[in-house]
Amino acid sequence: MVRLPWKQALLAVSTIAYAQDASTSSAPSDGLSKSAVATASMSSTASAQNTQFTVPASADEGVNILPTIQDPNAKQAQLLCPGYTASDVKHTVNGFTAMLNLAGEACNVYGTDVETLSFELDVQTAHRMRISIQPAYIDNSNRSHYILDPDFVPLPQDGIPESDAQSIDLQFSWTNQPSFAFTVLRKSTGDVLFDTTGSVLVYENQYIEFVSQMPQDYNMYGMGERIHDFRLGNNFTATFYAADVGDPIDQNIYGVHPFYLDTRYFEVNNQSGEHTMVAAENATSGGDYVGYSHGVFLRNAHGMEALMLPSNLTWRTLGGTIDLYIFDGPTPEAVTKQYQLGAIVSLGIPQLVGDGGGRQCLPRLQYPPRNHLYIAHAFRKILLPY
Repeated sequence: MVRLPWKQALLAVSTIAYAQDASTSSAPSDGLSKSAVATASMSSTASAQNTQFTVPASADEGVNILPTIQDPNAKQAQLLCPGYTASDVKHTVNGFTAMLNLAGEACNVYGTDVETLSFELDVQTAHRMRISIQPAYIDNSNRSHYILDPDFVPLPQDGIPESDAQSIDLQFSWTNQPSFAFTVLRKSTGDVLFDTTGSVLVYENQYIEFVSQMPQDYNMYGMGERIHDFRLGNNFTATFYAADVGDPIDQNIYGVHPFYLDTRYFEVNNQSGEHTMVAAENATSGGDYVGYSHGVFLRNAHGMEALMLPSNLTWRTLGGTIDLYIFDGPTPEAVTKQYQLGAIVSLGIPQLVGDGGGRQCLPRLQYPPRNHLYIAHAFRKILLPY
C-alpha cells in the first residue's frame, strides 16, 4: 500500500469528487460541454483540466491617456471657475469665521463644486496663524474624505491667551472683489507674505486649487522630500505622494512634507525705518541687507502638488481641506522651531537636531550588509545615534 501525504490525498479525493459530479450532471441547454476531466493515481500525482481564459496581447498596451498637466487643451480652473463670496462674518477671540458661497455658476472642471464652505481665521500663538477652509456640511458619509484624522497627522498644539495673540507680526485682510481673496502681511515690514488676490478659490470634491502671488526671484526652501537644489527655484513642481524609491532626481520619494520656508531681503532706510525688498538681480555682493523668513505648512494628506512658477505658487490637492499654518519667524532658525516644536512635535520629534542631524539615519537601501556594520561602528565612535 502506498501512503500519500495528507495534502496530496486531500487533493486527489477532491479532484475525483469534482470529476464524478461533473460527469453525472445533465448537459447544459446550450449544448456546450463544460465537464472537467480529472485523474488521480496511487503514484501521488493529480491533475485537473478546464477551459482557461487567455489574456489578449493587446492588454499590455493599455489605454493611451494624456496627463492633464501635459495636455495643452486641458481645462484651466482659474479661467472657468467663479470663486466664492464671503458672508456671515463673526468675530472670535483671536480671529473670525465666515461662510463662503459660490460666486457664480459651478464650473465642475475636475469634480463637483462644493457650494458652501466654512472659513476660520485663528491666531493660535504669538508666531502662528491658522487659516482653515472646509465644506460647511460634513457628516459621516464624507468626513474621512475631508477631515484629516489627528491620529494620522497631529494637530498643532493648543492656542494662547487673547493678550498674547496681538503680538504676532502677521496681519490678515480679505476682500470680496471680484471674489473672496485674502492677504497676510508682515506688520514690521509691510511685506505681503501670502496673497490670493487676482486668482479664484477652486474647491471641488476631488480637486482643490488656490494660488498665492509671489515676488520676483523668491527664495523658497523645503517642500520635501526630494533630491533637488537647496533653493527650489521659480520653475519647479513638487509632487507630494510618498513613493518607495530612493534616488530619482526632482521626483517624489519616501516622505511628504508640504512645508516651505521663504526668505526675503530688504534695504532699510535708517531715518524712516522703511523696508524695501531687493530682487536678486538688483542685489550686490557689498550690499547691506536685512533678511526676514516665514514658513507655511499645509496640513493635508491627499495627493498634492505645488507649482512654483515665476510669479506665483499654485497649490493643487485631490481632496481634504485647506488647513494652512503661517509662521512669522523672522529668522530661518525661528521658523524651523515654530514649525517643528509647535506644529509637528506630536509626531515624535522631541528636539531640534544639530548640524549632523541629516546623517543620523542610515538608509535601508544602497549599502551592502557588511557596510552597515562599518557605518554603525563609525557613528558610535563619534557618539552619533543611528
